[in-house]
Amino acid sequence: MSFFDRKKKDSPDTGNNYEQNNMEPYQGSQFQPEFNNDPQQQFQAQSQEQPYPQGPEMPGYYYEEQPVPEADNADDWQYTEQNLEDVLTQTDSLKSKLRHELLAERSYSNHILRSAGVDDNDLRENAAAKIKTINDSLRKWFDTDEMANEIFLDPNRNYFIFTDHLESDPGHHATQMWKQINQTLAEKNLIANAISVSYDDHANETWMDYQNQDMASNNAYLLNMYNDLQDRNNNVPITPAEVPFEEDYHVEHLDDNKDKIINSNNEMIMEVSRDSDQNLQVIRHYKSGKLLSRDIFDVNGVISATQFYDHHDPNKVVRENFYRQDGTLVLIKSYTDEEPLIQLFTPGNVLINTFESDDELIVWWLKHQALRQVAATIFVSIDSKYYKELLDLRTAGFEIIPVIMTQDQNAKSISELLNGTDKITAVFAGSDKVNGYLNKNAKIKMDISTLSDVETPVYKQ
Repeated sequence: MSFFDRKKKDSPDTGNNYEQNNMEPYQGSQFQPEFNNDPQQQFQAQSQEQPYPQGPEMPGYYYEEQPVPEADNADDWQYTEQNLEDVLTQTDSLKSKLRHELLAERSYSNHILRSAGVDDNDLRENAAAKIKTINDSLRKWFDTDEMANEIFLDPNRNYFIFTDHLESDPGHHATQMWKQINQTLAEKNLIANAISVSYDDHANETWMDYQNQDMASNNAYLLNMYNDLQDRNNNVPITPAEVPFEEDYHVEHLDDNKDKIINSNNEMIMEVSRDSDQNLQVIRHYKSGKLLSRDIFDVNGVISATQFYDHHDPNKVVRENFYRQDGTLVLIKSYTDEEPLIQLFTPGNVLINTFESDDELIVWWLKHQALRQVAATIFVSIDSKYYKELLDLRTAGFEIIPVIMTQDQNAKSISELLNGTDKITAVFAGSDKVNGYLNKNAKIKMDISTLSDVETPVYKQ
């Protein structure tokens, strides 16, 4: 007998039982016949059989809300965000570091181009290729290579401040330039020596004053062109000069430091001046009342130079002779059309070279004597009379770096510097304001550094 047959036998009045069952209270799970097709009754029966799951409340039914279990590692997004911020910070730091390193390397390569001689083709080509690679990297990471480098100061080079004349009382801008350059180099444990090219019997004394006033390092030295040519720096034994005197001469004292020498015809043939230490300073030679020449003596009373005057114009110098400490002739400067302007001699009075200008002599002296075989970097004010001529030294491996303290200095030279006429690739600026002006107006790429600031003393009225 089948299952359905047994159910039919046990419940002969199926319809009545169904109606009664629907009215009785729910007493647990009961089998519902398949023929019950009333949707409402079917729904109620199913509802009684199946407990409601947790969820939105239905009419007439209630459930106790259960806490939703937390997901594993619910704060992971915060850690991820922090990691991302750390990566971005590290990226910014790395880019800053990369920028500094690229500019430093480009600065060094520019320094090689400035200091390498014209014959160092391989060195120059390698430096130029490296600059191109660096510029490519700058454009890749920073979208531009238009960035001014700091000037690279090579600890293996010798540094000099060039001045036309070592002023005993320099102006404000000159004083600041000396102090700021020395401070800038001192911060890198470097020393700025000095070069002056004028005839100056008191150059060494003035240099000591610069050192005492913090305008120069106590360990720095001065190269003066005339002192060098005349062997004053070589500790040559010296013999102070004496006034030429004959038996029929007599002396007339004008004051404590000046005498007249009179000959037998009662004519003044010499006028002798001495310094406060009674060392010979100047002897003027006369004939028939006219000034013929003037002997100039150094601080030790040794003859240093003689100036010869035009017979018709006592104010016009036609020739100058310069002597070494041993009295030999070293240099003749002629101001007539009959002779070259400058003639240079050996101690044996053999002509070495001739020059048509002081500029030529200065360049020759620096290249072949004063800085021969010296890896030198020369800082020169753009106001210098010899600024343009010094640029010619670049072909010999010298590094020339102009110094601009104010924007209104030598407008023509600054303009030519900015537009690239002089092919300047490195400049020292006296202030951030000047630095900004140069960066804004430069038509070429240059390394520009602002000199270290120094405290300006306040003077009481």
